[in-house]
Amino acid sequence: MDSNPVSQDIPIRLPILLDGGTGTGLEKYGYDHTVSTAQFVCANPEALIELQQGFLDAGSQILYTATHGANCENLKAYGVEDKTEQLNAAAAKITYDSFHEKALIAGCLSSTGLYIEPYGDYTFTEIMSVYRQQVKALSPYCDMFVIETVPALWNMRAAVLACKKENKPIIATMKVDEDGETAIGTNVLCTLLVLQAMGISAFGLNCTSADLCPDIISEIAPYAKIPLIVKPSAVYEQDGERQSISPEEFAFAVKKSVLSGAEIAGGCCGTGKEHIAALREMFASLDASEINPVEKQDTSLALATENQMFFLDPETTEFSPAVECGPYMEDDIAQMCGESYDVLTVSINSPDDAIDFGRNMHMATLPVAFLSDDEISLKMALMLYQGRAIIDRKSLIEPEKLEAMAEKYGAVLY
Repeated sequence: MDSNPVSQDIPIRLPILLDGGTGTGLEKYGYDHTVSTAQFVCANPEALIELQQGFLDAGSQILYTATHGANCENLKAYGVEDKTEQLNAAAAKITYDSFHEKALIAGCLSSTGLYIEPYGDYTFTEIMSVYRQQVKALSPYCDMFVIETVPALWNMRAAVLACKKENKPIIATMKVDEDGETAIGTNVLCTLLVLQAMGISAFGLNCTSADLCPDIISEIAPYAKIPLIVKPSAVYEQDGERQSISPEEFAFAVKKSVLSGAEIAGGCCGTGKEHIAALREMFASLDASEINPVEKQDTSLALATENQMFFLDPETTEFSPAVECGPYMEDDIAQMCGESYDVLTVSINSPDDAIDFGRNMHMATLPVAFLSDDEISLKMALMLYQGRAIIDRKSLIEPEKLEAMAEKYGAVLY
């Protein structure tokens, strides 16, 4: 039973101070959301430079590129999807040219809004290609990548796999409700378990209400092997109007998350340089004795789907007989999951097997173990499975290749 190493760390000592809200910050320069953020900053570079200079002066150590929402799928709404590479490169270059010697630059990715089969019409590899196009354009101008405000685990995983090809640190954050779930029901702890096993460098929350963050951070901190992030919103709706909390209130709220285990902080919507400066002062005055100790949990045999976690006992775990794949395998999956097994074993011996299980994986109510004699097919199954799976060591593939697959896709060798 192996745990997977975390990828290269962010090259700054903790705690780390991120920047504030780029989209809302640009509104005072005339940004009205009728074009993408990337389009606006390319036409008004001085606005972005002034905004980010303010964040830098306030203490930000990492600046995000103004490319949130700038993948080709989102750019279709503005009729500029054919300019995806140019817009991402140009927007990122503004930040790089002005600040790369003063701060780390994080290439910013967000949701595609695409749904995989059977929930939608897109394959996982098509979604990964959308991210790969954006990542390649950003990479020359960034030190790391940030994936933020992504509600679906399949989008998160696709973005992580697209970023990993560049061998740079990756951080990921989500917007969740009081139950720790995104708008489509993806669970924050499940996502942490999956993504940290895939090798991201930090994980947490963004655009979430600051008052909700401490409880959620407390919930996931025992399972985190990587630094946790809070980048909350400073705005809220009241009587149909957008209201803001003061920098002092914001820093007070974020401090609660820091005391619960967060080590990286910044701001999302509505946070300006004053909010970042307040966070800087909060970190500077923080007494380490105030931080609540976190009792870490063993995650070496922690498996997950998009919304369910499984913590298995290696002494008692019982695997099902191997289910053979096929276009109509849902009955076999349901039958095995209805028995008294702890893990559903799936036989994967051709690319078609991987595709068939990928289309039926939502039927599995148990964690999944893949058994395979074919390297390419197993890789495909691990890529398409939206969770953290087991690779059965009885698979007739060289051990070093199994280890490499486990590291890339965050699986457990067992």
